Amino acid sequence: MATGNGQVNDSRKPEATDTNLTDSDENLHEPAKNQEPLENGEASNLPIDETNDNSADDDDNNNDTEASANQVSSNLKTSAILVKEKALEIHEKVQQRRVAVIFSILAAFLAVVIIVAGGYAVWNGKYGEQRNYQQLQELAQKPKGMTKDGGLPAFKASDYNPKAPKIDLYVDYFCPGCAIVEQDLFRSMKDMMEAKQINLYLHPINFLDSKTKNHYSTRAASAVAYVASNQPGKLFDFSTALFDKTYQPNKDNNRDVSNQEIIDQAVKAGVKESIAKNSVKGTYTDYVDKATKYTSRRKELYVTMQDQFRFSTPTICINGKMWQYRQLHTLDDVRPTFIHSIGLHREQVGDPKTLPAIGPDGDAIPIQQKYL
Repeated sequence: MATGNGQVNDSRKPEATDTNLTDSDENLHEPAKNQEPLENGEASNLPIDETNDNSADDDDNNNDTEASANQVSSNLKTSAILVKEKALEIHEKVQQRRVAVIFSILAAFLAVVIIVAGGYAVWNGKYGEQRNYQQLQELAQKPKGMTKDGGLPAFKASDYNPKAPKIDLYVDYFCPGCAIVEQDLFRSMKDMMEAKQINLYLHPINFLDSKTKNHYSTRAASAVAYVASNQPGKLFDFSTALFDKTYQPNKDNNRDVSNQEIIDQAVKAGVKESIAKNSVKGTYTDYVDKATKYTSRRKELYVTMQDQFRFSTPTICINGKMWQYRQLHTLDDVRPTFIHSIGLHREQVGDPKTLPAIGPDGDAIPIQQKYL
């Protein structure tokens, strides 16, 4: 409102000045009384930056978590190693047990094999000869005139003499020893056979077949059996021709003999050409095999050869018993000893009026020292 002196009476309050500030206002700009500075992290009434403290705690927690994780990982690795080692240990034990079981099975199997083999050896030794003999008797195709022990008569049936000794001659046509006996003895044997002083039977064997080329022992023996069946009067001559020194294959030359060569030897011996050609067709191969198996098991025909007790050729039996000469290694001349052993004198050979002293049943006369 205006006053008289021209002044306006202003009813507004005067503006506040610094001097008019109250204590409370001053408090906004000055520190609170009795408030001391913070030391050593003591609590104060001032606001605290909680963000920094939480980060520290998180770092600690993260470190603890990482350490725990590392510890867990380490423990897992250790456990894995232990598990692997244990697994290997179990595997090794399983393998050892498996090997032990396998060896036990093998040992049991071998024991059974040994027992079976031993039993078979005993059985075969006891019954093998009998079985082979039976197989020989059951041949589908036997040579004519074949004896029960596989012998082939080297004479006509009409020339058989029941009062004369039986002579069995076992030969392999690859055998060099047989050729030597042939050279020494066959001529005298033929003379005695033709005079009916002996009944001669040939046994063609193939036990040397594996040492020949093209199974010569078997082929020659089969050809001999064929001639025996179809032209027996020429059997002995054919057999003699197969031991000819200019022809015979042996361990020294081991030459490969053709069927045609066998045929030629048969024809030279007087065998009919047609019979000679058919003789090499293997008609009596089965007979040769069966006769050889049976003969090679006959212990009464065994001799000691090269530290082995076995059958060998040439073997001569007189009245069913092996002649003593096979057991002698110092016998120089077979012919005079054989003549003596059957009970003849040299000058009596080929004389149909004189029969050997031992007859058809007697034992051979032992070889005297003068022949050794």
